[in-house]
Amino acid sequence: MHLQSLLFSALSVSAVSLGWSALDKPSASNLIWDDKPAVVVYPQADKNPDGSFGKYKKPSAVWEAEGYPIGNGRVGAMIFSAPNRERFALNEISLWSGGPNPGGGYGYGPDAGTNQFGNYMPFGDLFVDFKKGDQPASVSVEDFTRALDLRDGIYKVNYKSDGVTYDREAFASTPANVLVINYRASKPGSFNADFSVNCQVDADISAKGPILTWKGTLKNGMNFEGRVLIRTKGGTVSASGDRISVKDADSCTVVIAMETDYLMDYKKDWKGEAPSRKLDRYAAKSASTDYAALKQAHIAQYKSMFDRVKVDFGKTEPEVAKLPIPERLKAYKNKPSDPDLEETMFQFGRYLLLSSSRPGTLPANLQGLWNEYVKPPWACDYHNNINVQMAYWGAEPANLSECHQALVDYVEAMAPGCRDASQANKKFNTKDGKPVRGWTVRTSQNIFGGNGWAWNIPGNAWYALHIWEHYAFTGDRKYLEKQAYPLMKEICHFWEDHLKELGAKGEGFLSGGKPLNEEQQKELADIKAGTLVAPDGWSPEHGPREDGVMHDQQLIAELFTNTIKAARILGKDASWAKSLEGKLKRLAGNKIGKEGNLQEWMIDRIPKTDHRHTSHLFAVFPGNQITKLKTPKLAEAARLSLEWRGTTGDSRRSWTWPWRTALWARFGDGNKAHEMFEGLLKYNTLPNMLTTHPPMQMDGNFGIVGGVCEILLQSHAGGIEIMPSPVDAWPSGSVKGLKARGNITVDFSWKNGKVGNVKLYSEQPRVVPVRVNGSVTRVKTLPLQPKAAVVPAADRKG
Repeated sequence: MHLQSLLFSALSVSAVSLGWSALDKPSASNLIWDDKPAVVVYPQADKNPDGSFGKYKKPSAVWEAEGYPIGNGRVGAMIFSAPNRERFALNEISLWSGGPNPGGGYGYGPDAGTNQFGNYMPFGDLFVDFKKGDQPASVSVEDFTRALDLRDGIYKVNYKSDGVTYDREAFASTPANVLVINYRASKPGSFNADFSVNCQVDADISAKGPILTWKGTLKNGMNFEGRVLIRTKGGTVSASGDRISVKDADSCTVVIAMETDYLMDYKKDWKGEAPSRKLDRYAAKSASTDYAALKQAHIAQYKSMFDRVKVDFGKTEPEVAKLPIPERLKAYKNKPSDPDLEETMFQFGRYLLLSSSRPGTLPANLQGLWNEYVKPPWACDYHNNINVQMAYWGAEPANLSECHQALVDYVEAMAPGCRDASQANKKFNTKDGKPVRGWTVRTSQNIFGGNGWAWNIPGNAWYALHIWEHYAFTGDRKYLEKQAYPLMKEICHFWEDHLKELGAKGEGFLSGGKPLNEEQQKELADIKAGTLVAPDGWSPEHGPREDGVMHDQQLIAELFTNTIKAARILGKDASWAKSLEGKLKRLAGNKIGKEGNLQEWMIDRIPKTDHRHTSHLFAVFPGNQITKLKTPKLAEAARLSLEWRGTTGDSRRSWTWPWRTALWARFGDGNKAHEMFEGLLKYNTLPNMLTTHPPMQMDGNFGIVGGVCEILLQSHAGGIEIMPSPVDAWPSGSVKGLKARGNITVDFSWKNGKVGNVKLYSEQPRVVPVRVNGSVTRVKTLPLQPKAAVVPAADRKG
């Protein structure tokens, strides 16, 4: 029997009776646009008399709220467009100050050397000053629009001036490994502009013929170089000092190439090929390719990834749908009824991830790929007490698995430096004084194996979940054997050496390095001798440091569980896996507090707070130890804890909303999950749809993808559950291309809260248990069409 017939006979729903396909409707989503020019700021210039920058008080606020991002995983730009001026704030993912930082401090800035942590650095700016003849172009134009079109990954500007229509396009090409810009005028000979480069760090800038070049060396010895190649149709191109002028051209194509000599290889001291040699290859390729071919290759590669997933959450009212994004966001705050805007936010998160994380290069950082600060907030680092992990929650379910590979490769590449730091720390020594096996991490990581800030000891276990999930979704046995399992096993070794064994009734338990008082000791009366706890833990940024913090216990339990599964799948280390299973059973587990809440610590305390972290709910999401079907009492306690966190005060952070979206979805409450989605758009989204903590962090944009996926599809508890959390605000809609664990692709639609038109795809035919509309059926999958090959953004690996 055909899958569709099989499924709907089981569910007593007829595909014919639905008679609709929401994906066929004209889309008002997937376009981020404004009809007002961006504020374009030169460094140290353009201030109003009151010292402000346009409608903003400082240039950093301009960069966060006005720019539209493009990127290919390695190079990118934040673009600011006005009729008379355009700025491309440029980035290359490996331009970092600092180094291995053996002391674990946090010295950063452009002068940070190899013994300091350093930070992600801006690469420079390309400024384009448009002219009318020899005079500055008019700022008064007609029908101005600037837009980021998520459908083809191209930034676009259009306007009219003095009867001439001007078009601009820009994109980050993965095939060519460069940024590409194109300018066109409807009247021949009407394009005139000056091009100049600004660099925030010391660099030699020069112009020769049609090429602008800037190059320099950071204080840590990293070399960098950028080139701007300008080609025109008609007109003239001339260079003077550090500026290139184009006069009377019909059109102009600009290619921007940027590189460093960084190599993601500890054994080679993080040093690779000179940037000039790599740029020579890029230039040779792009210089011989016309704009149409560059654009076509970009669109084909981009759409091969972006178009895997389509969503429709309903139809927005026409009067709202036609508004520019800043106006739609204002309208949403008053009336959160704009499903197309929500679709755009979901797809924007996918766009940002595929634009800032590709196989072969570094993963997305706190700001994705984009940064204009020489001293950015939190160093624009890899923050591993939730932020970098949240960035990848949507990678697998939203069908961008290749983007996830960049994080796994990063963890593997940084492990040697983390191992050095961990084994040098006597705090981690075993009972007999030997260095601990394996490694862990401090809260903040750079790209040289360096760690900064306080130790985030269970951070290694959280990384291990990502390493496992990449296998769980792809089913790639070779990856599991060669890369995932060795990493997971070594992290298990760390915890085997580091876990602390308690005596009966919690004997030996310490809080802040001291024993508990008599009243607190009563709460540990049921602890059995031999119980294992993570010593001196911290529910990140919340509460006391003490043994057995639930956040840590849950992470270690997830680590041990998944590693045991991996060993059995591979048929390896049977006796060791069995011993690990014994340790898993001895781990102190989740407890329900006096008021019915899930305890955050082994001691029942501070149950009601608006703190932004929900660390002790890791076991609900992204872990899967607590589920509403398998552990209903713990799930109810966790739900109560989440309710007590609230949605005001400290809870209103860009990254808190996505986590709570996913948590409520796991509890099966789609309306509460949607309320969290609303909160992100209402309170922590800037006019360009980037999310702000504040300051701007991209984890909110990334994380909401994973949160929404949990509303639509879950596969963590065995089998697949489709639309487990119906949303009243989305009475009808459809989804195409989401992924479930086991490398299964899922399409479905729904109407009036009832799911229909379900199709499952896999590489090999399988029968899969599926829960939908409250019932469970077994569904045979259809053949999965192979994905197009994904072009790496670069080759940073040694």
